[in-house]
Amino acid sequence: MKKELIKTLLEKYEAGTSTLEEEQFLFENADNSDATLQTWATFVERNKIAVPNNLNTTLWDSFQKKKNKTRSIKIGMMSAAASVILLISLFIYKPEQKNLSYHEKEILLNEALNMIADTTPIQSKQRILYEDDLITIYSTND
Repeated sequence: MKKELIKTLLEKYEAGTSTLEEEQFLFENADNSDATLQTWATFVERNKIAVPNNLNTTLWDSFQKKKNKTRSIKIGMMSAAASVILLISLFIYKPEQKNLSYHEKEILLNEALNMIADTTPIQSKQRILYEDDLITIYSTND
């Protein structure tokens, strides 16, 4: 019974359809079967590599580093694209200044003067404290 099971497992192994549990059972019980399987089992046993204890954390950290790196690249690209779009929009949109005629400027000036004329200036008594070619300093009584 055991030899038949080993034979079917060996056929599945050679076909590449065996599971890990079946392969483990096959290699553990290869002592009594044919020489090629026994040789292969000893080769697998000698070259078996133990999985490090911190493999999951190491892999997770490497994935996170790649994720953060791609995120920072995406943010940098989006920032550059936004800057380019802003510069292009400022270059395209140039508000034109109104070119007023002389007559329109004169009307606006008269309107501004009328606004100022309506206000009464506050008269305060000023006295010159110091006067020079460049500077004149006044003082008030207020």
